Amino acid sequence: MDERRVPCSKQQLDRYLQRVAVTAPVAANESTLLALHAAHLSAIPFENLEIHLGRAMRIEPDALFEDLVDRRRGGYCFQMNELLARVLLAIGFEVERFAARVWLRNSSRMPPRSHQVLRVRTVDGRHWLCDVGFGGGSPLRPLPFEMQRIDEQPLESYRMHTHEDYGIVLQRRSVEPDTREWSDMISFGTEDQWPTDFRYSNHSISTMPDSRFVMHRVVSRAQPDLRQSLFDGTFRQTRATGVTERVLDAAEEERVLREAFALDLPTPLVWQPRDAHLR
Repeated sequence: MDERRVPCSKQQLDRYLQRVAVTAPVAANESTLLALHAAHLSAIPFENLEIHLGRAMRIEPDALFEDLVDRRRGGYCFQMNELLARVLLAIGFEVERFAARVWLRNSSRMPPRSHQVLRVRTVDGRHWLCDVGFGGGSPLRPLPFEMQRIDEQPLESYRMHTHEDYGIVLQRRSVEPDTREWSDMISFGTEDQWPTDFRYSNHSISTMPDSRFVMHRVVSRAQPDLRQSLFDGTFRQTRATGVTERVLDAAEEERVLREAFALDLPTPLVWQPRDAHLR
């Protein structure tokens, strides 16, 4: 069987729907896709804390459901989007996985393909770009897979265009002060990747000393009118009315992780030294 088309089990689907609090019947249509995308972002935070707890960022199918669903933790792109892909396949959607380069706030002249996005086809034949794994920049709802179309969302706008060298480029414009102009967010080609293709990227960004995810603790949660993020103890909340930011001490950070992000974390919460994996 083609590994790219393997869905989650019926039991896993039921556990996922309970996790994201979707109780309505699901089908491979637009309304289900929009509902699941928003519910996933609201319920399951983007986070890389396993790295800083000295654990692996697991992307094997059963591990995704154990970690993000049963243990009520979050993950980053390879976990969040792969989990959603398996769920959508079980419902009956057609799903393609694309490998993407991240340009937003990236000074590299040519960033590696360190991100995963999905193209999803609904029963009516329409294609959508889905990404629940970009952290604070993830679109709240899927984007129609159409070039030059501006999609206005509560706190951001998005548009796609084609580039001679980079393939398809997704741009973002936000209410946040540093992204109020159009900025390149990611770029990707449309070769359907196999799940195993992301194993090496996942290992690299979770272990390389200069990886953003090894250097920093990153957590975010997206809701319709509020985006919350925690970056090495700096807590940021973004609303249409503006942005607030404050630095937390260790006790406040732990409280915010458990309450604002609803993460089930070990007690006591002890971060590993950033160079622990090199020892």
